[in-house]
Amino acid sequence: MTADQLTVLCQRLADDTDAVRSSPEVRALAESIVGRVRDGVPLDELAGDFDELEEQLLRAGHVAGLSPTRSYERLLGTRDGHRVLEVLVCPRGTCTRVEAPGAEPVPCLVYRRPMAVRRLRS
Repeated sequence: MTADQLTVLCQRLADDTDAVRSSPEVRALAESIVGRVRDGVPLDELAGDFDELEEQLLRAGHVAGLSPTRSYERLLGTRDGHRVLEVLVCPRGTCTRVEAPGAEPVPCLVYRRPMAVRRLRS
C-alpha cells in the first residue's frame, strides 16, 4: 500500500492548492517523507509516517487521504484505447504514478526530476 500512497502524495504535491502543500502541518510531514524517500529510505520503513500523513489529511477534512483513486478515463491521444506508445512514470520506479505525456514536462516533486518516459507496446 505504501507505493500507492507515495503515488497519491506525488500527485497531490503537483497541485499547489492541495492540502499537502497548503496546510503547514501536513506539508511539513509530507516534505519529511519525501526527503527520506529521496535519500533512499525503503518505503516499508515509512509506513507509519504515511499512516500519520493520512490521518492528518483526514482530520483536516480531506476524505480521500492518501487512498488511491482510480480513474478509467481514456488518455488523450489513445483513440480506440490501444495505441498509447509512451507514458510518463516515476523517474526512479518507486511509485506507480502514470501520466499522459503532453507539451509541458510533468514534474515528480518527490525526486525533483521530470517524470520518465516509458514506451508501451500496443
